[in-house]
Amino acid sequence: MFVGFDFKMKNLNRKRHITVYLPDDYYQNNKHYPVLYIQDGQNAFFDCLSYAKVSWGFIDYVKETGLEIIMVAIPCNMYDQKRMDEYGPWVISDELSERETHQKGKIIGGEGKEYVDWMVTELKPYIDRRFRTIEDDTAVVGSSMGGVIASYAALAYPSVFKKSASLSTAYWFYYDEFKELIENTNLSAIEKFYFDYGEFEGCGDSEIDQWYFESNDFIYHLLENRISDISYHYFEGAAHNEVEWRKRVPLFMDYLYF
Repeated sequence: MFVGFDFKMKNLNRKRHITVYLPDDYYQNNKHYPVLYIQDGQNAFFDCLSYAKVSWGFIDYVKETGLEIIMVAIPCNMYDQKRMDEYGPWVISDELSERETHQKGKIIGGEGKEYVDWMVTELKPYIDRRFRTIEDDTAVVGSSMGGVIASYAALAYPSVFKKSASLSTAYWFYYDEFKELIENTNLSAIEKFYFDYGEFEGCGDSEIDQWYFESNDFIYHLLENRISDISYHYFEGAAHNEVEWRKRVPLFMDYLYF
């Protein structure tokens, strides 16, 4: 079953419509449940709302496996470049901003810290008060720039987001920033850290394909001795879209929860 509500983002002076999935028998028992926070949440459950008209199929997964979990879907901000802003923990360089926006002088990114702070200090406490959650069993998932912010959330708040999954993550926007964050944070609280990339992430741009390969390997080598349980995957022939990410849901969800 689903519960939907609008929720203010005080530090960013905007709001977001949140969709919460609850197990079907939630109101017939007194159980407490782990919680998964899903970025680009419009793609989480319903094909009709998904960007590519193909959802990630989280509902199919929990029905097939019997996983008892609360899932909090947070849709992205599709206005102008706000998705890049909110999912970008740091400002993106002039060169990469122009390559992404095709607009000279338009700098993107930099609201991601405030976005994650909102999840941690406003949204999560509300979810934990309103629903029967296991407060210290909290995970976060995202893809592409959503993968950037999911990774950042886990690495910046490892005692909050102890499990994470980042798919087709565009780490290449932030080599130095992720390196500094990883090297200066105690990551021992992280229990599970999944990330992956496909062969053709660049949407036809072979240079960006290479950037995904190099930056994901870069992150792996930074993390391999700092997080005890890492699951890192490469998918030959895989492109950068929801169809591919849906295929990986059983892989990372099994890893996080079974």
